[in-house]
Amino acid sequence: MANQTSLAVEEHVHGKTVWVALRARGADWSWLTPDEAVRLGREWIEKYSAVPQAAE
Repeated sequence: MANQTSLAVEEHVHGKTVWVALRARGADWSWLTPDEAVRLGREWIEKYSAVPQAAE
């Protein structure tokens, strides 16, 4: 079964503060600092880059 995920990513700038907002499958927005977003992205790449993609 293919796992289809709707993922939205937005950057919000409030003065000198920058937030990266993530939202998946209609859930509430998760607000991350840019450093947290980079760390999460690296973790996902490391964890999932070797996983074969499901057939569509």
